[in-house]
Amino acid sequence: MSQACAGWRGDIGAYVVGALGPAEAAGVKRHLRGCAACRTDYQDLLPVRDWLGRMNPVDGMPAYPAPGRPPSVPVRSPRHGSRRRWLTAAGAAIAAVAIAVTTAISAHPARPGYRAFDPTTGVHGQASLHATPAGTEIDLTVAGLPAGQPCILVTVSRAGAAVAGTWTADRAGRAEITGASAIPVGQLTALHIEAPSHRLLLTIPL
Repeated sequence: MSQACAGWRGDIGAYVVGALGPAEAAGVKRHLRGCAACRTDYQDLLPVRDWLGRMNPVDGMPAYPAPGRPPSVPVRSPRHGSRRRWLTAAGAAIAAVAIAVTTAISAHPARPGYRAFDPTTGVHGQASLHATPAGTEIDLTVAGLPAGQPCILVTVSRAGAAVAGTWTADRAGRAEITGASAIPVGQLTALHIEAPSHRLLLTIPL
């Protein structure tokens, strides 16, 4: 996130947990449509929101609604103090999750990770690469695909390209696969997600 967008961080966090009014939420949505960096931050917060949504309300955290929808628990008339305390509690929980994730990463170093979003196709994905004796193993997560879309994962290098895997998106347009390429990690320059017609759905630069 750039310095110019730093002021949006709090609003994006509040939008993720459904704590903004309709006008504020509409402003965040407009900003997300035009800012790739903030869209990335928003997407990073979604798994945290989903995790928090599974917590029992008696533990002090409500089940969060989707952005733009009213909370599923009764809400009294909006007072600045109560809203501030509610957002503070949400922020504390998110911070606790971030600490736990950081600890896990320190104990188990992550593989090199890459991600990208194509505003034309609406497809976004992230991949981690792992060097193997045979070349490269790719862990890939993709979302935003048409339901049931057949896809091909193509690894690209300066010397050429090679198919690393094929799959069909689920009904939600998502897929998680592990692919393999004979091209070594250090020689890869990009990952292409293609339809069988060779239409390019997403490029993940490496």
